[in-house]
Amino acid sequence: MNNTKQFIAQQGSNTTVKIYDAGSGQLHRVITVGGNIVSSPYVSGNVMTVTVESAGKKQIKTFTLPGGGLRTTIPA
Repeated sequence: MNNTKQFIAQQGSNTTVKIYDAGSGQLHRVITVGGNIVSSPYVSGNVMTVTVESAGKKQIKTFTLPGGGLRTTIPA
């Protein structure tokens, strides 16, 4: 049996993403993304991806789950 947790991402404010445990529906973490969110966040496996705009520049940021640490930032 696979005990890997699954997560759901939902935009919170303009600059945060809420991460929920898909099994229980409980809020797991709130991640501040460092800019205004311009596209909906999505989760694939243990990575959450979101496009943000900061200082007039768009960036695609990926965060690791469940910890929420920034993994990569690339220009969009």
